[in-house]
Amino acid sequence: MEPANPATIGLFEALYSTRAIRRFTADPVPDEVLFQVLDAAVRAPAGSNMQVWHFLIVRDPEKRRQIGEWYWQTWADYGRQYVEDPSRIDALPRQMRLVVRSTDELARTIAEVPVHLFVCGPKTAAGTIYPAIQNILLACRGLGLGTVLTGFHRRHEEKVNALLGIPDDQEAHGLLPIGWPRDRFGPVNRRPVSKVTSLDTWGNPWEYARTQPEEGLRDRWAPAQPRA
Repeated sequence: MEPANPATIGLFEALYSTRAIRRFTADPVPDEVLFQVLDAAVRAPAGSNMQVWHFLIVRDPEKRRQIGEWYWQTWADYGRQYVEDPSRIDALPRQMRLVVRSTDELARTIAEVPVHLFVCGPKTAAGTIYPAIQNILLACRGLGLGTVLTGFHRRHEEKVNALLGIPDDQEAHGLLPIGWPRDRFGPVNRRPVSKVTSLDTWGNPWEYARTQPEEGLRDRWAPAQPRA
């Protein structure tokens, strides 16, 4: 599959349409495309410019299979009620139903996702690591790739570290399965700014936000070109 042209997707278009993708095709991700994602990641802000991130790409099928097994074990415990009785998913409200169903599918198929990307760094480096992860999410969106930030590997952290040779002074802060999406990108549905923002004192409304459209200003900043 060919990557999208990032030039047709403006920054705010990416911000307003990047969503968690948990269903993927089995098509491989070319090295040049994955390199672009990580080249964007290293441009993220870093405390004292220390750049302590390390990106561990897992393509090996056997390692992905083992990671998938541990990932499933975590979901089978965390989402036990849905694993034991899938009909419970159908009874959920629509938004939650979509999330749980896609989470369940990812847990069952993550071994087949062509790239497992572990974003690593010192245990105290989250303030540097997570800006890099955000750049990865946006770069994937710009190139037409799908991904989602997950943490299910943490339940088996010691075994994952041993499998991948992650040093004791490093932590895999996030696992991002990366591939070509079977789901569509946004727009994403979010609570409006007015509902989650206070002015000067917690709970004091920001009146300006109340005057703005609840769906936000996506169209003001979107590029004129057709959206990917």
